[in-house]
Amino acid sequence: MRFRDALTLHTCPLLLRAALGVTFLWFGLPKFDTVTFEGESAATLVQLGIGQATVAGGRKPAAAESPENASTPDEQAAPKENAQEQGEPDGPTGAENPADEPQEAGGAPAAEPQEGGGAPQGEEQAAPPEPAEQPAEPPAEPPAATESGRENSTGGADFAQTVRARQVEHLTIMLHTAGHPYPQAFAWIAMATEIIGGALLLIGLFSRVWGLGLAVAMAYAFALTSMPVIEAKFDPAMTNRVLAFFSAFRAIEPEQQMGAFWQMVLFVAAWCIFIGGPGALSLDRLIFRGSAEEA
Repeated sequence: MRFRDALTLHTCPLLLRAALGVTFLWFGLPKFDTVTFEGESAATLVQLGIGQATVAGGRKPAAAESPENASTPDEQAAPKENAQEQGEPDGPTGAENPADEPQEAGGAPAAEPQEGGGAPQGEEQAAPPEPAEQPAEPPAEPPAATESGRENSTGGADFAQTVRARQVEHLTIMLHTAGHPYPQAFAWIAMATEIIGGALLLIGLFSRVWGLGLAVAMAYAFALTSMPVIEAKFDPAMTNRVLAFFSAFRAIEPEQQMGAFWQMVLFVAAWCIFIGGPGALSLDRLIFRGSAEEA
């Protein structure tokens, strides 16, 4: 075998594995970082029970307080009722009291003449009872707490809470929006495939297995993120689907085009590793070729 052929045969798979490994590790490892989600993203995570929700100022929601410790409106009104039972006056101090009126020598209260020439009465007529004090309106009840201790909310961009969670939960939200049945589980599986697969491709161990896994991950990423954007630009008047695809692809934003191209390139590279193998400069060749020769 000529040197040029040997160089091509050995170095091309090595460069492909190195490019794939560095790329997937570069984008996979930061998904472990903890970031802050706001607005609609935070509402989705609270709905899924993911992450730690906080309100403005970094405090936990008040609804997380246990129901046993929360005071009710009846308990708040109890001190006022106890004060009334102990005989505290409702009116202002210094009010007249019939018991403090001067009495005659015989011990009976002095009779006062009534207006209009009426006969004096033996005792003062009782003053009309004061109207009962209107009970204070009970304080507004705190928002109902969910099983996870978070406030119920309608969500949306005006969601009052923020959520601290791993960056991989961005993918969880995308899968949930797409209607995937287990969004968080598959988001973490995709992240593990990127990190573990990228690391093992660098050293060339189980390269075909991880090449297939990464190719499937890129195909699904293209279908999840890029394809809906392209389909939104489809011209219904065009009957040829291939021409309609390329026409719609040209109509999307340049940043979206770059992302779609990047996904397709990674898919092709991973598929080539799955089909052609890792090359001679790999642990697969060192381990499995030696085992085959011994057999």
